[in-house]
Amino acid sequence: MNDKFRVEQMKERFKNKSFTSQDLYQFYLKYEPKLKQNTFRWRIYTLKQAGIISSVKRGTYRLESKKAFSPLINLSLKRMYNKIKVNFPYIEVSIWETNWLADYMIHQPRTDNIIIEVDKEAVEAVFALFQETKSNVFLNPNKHDVETYLMTGKRNIVVKNLVVESPIQLQDKIYVPKIEKIIVDLFVDKDLFIMYQGQELANIYEAFFETYSINQSTLNRYATKRKVKERLIDFIIKQTSIDKNNIYI
Repeated sequence: MNDKFRVEQMKERFKNKSFTSQDLYQFYLKYEPKLKQNTFRWRIYTLKQAGIISSVKRGTYRLESKKAFSPLINLSLKRMYNKIKVNFPYIEVSIWETNWLADYMIHQPRTDNIIIEVDKEAVEAVFALFQETKSNVFLNPNKHDVETYLMTGKRNIVVKNLVVESPIQLQDKIYVPKIEKIIVDLFVDKDLFIMYQGQELANIYEAFFETYSINQSTLNRYATKRKVKERLIDFIIKQTSIDKNNIYI
């Protein structure tokens, strides 16, 4: 990266705080009074691609010191995903497993559930596909189902509706939820994720915000779509030790 980006000076100027695109533009104008907006926009894009800055919300950035959320994708998860895509190649699929959360918890849950989310129109067909060969498959389980069958220590498969425009990402050739989706889903789907509530939820959130880069514009949009934005903010502020100055949703 060439000297025009002035990365070291930028790190000194904006360390430990977020900054707007206008703040960054004024920073560069001190060195280049004739800097054009188009050149500046390209510079922001390059800085983001290089992992030097990241978005916390639209038009607001921070120096990137945290890593991207990139959970380990095991072979079993890949096989399940590929089985769905072979049989239903045109549907949208997101898949993950709850043991991704284990490292961020004090008390370890007794069971590991695989969460498969697909288009609403295909959810029953995907459920039937796995039910042909497995007995521990559940379709949009309710609280009774979770407490009776999903907390027995078995590795269960949950098939549920994928919320339209959910934030998902392609990783290792399969689609998995982005960290922002997991944050919101854990808060919304309290019955399904009953083992991850209360202080454990606070522990997970604190670890997520400390460890990973979180796009709060994405978090904002998805929390708003699922109608929990204000309650989620209230929980984060009152129930966690996350620095409130770092909350922008």
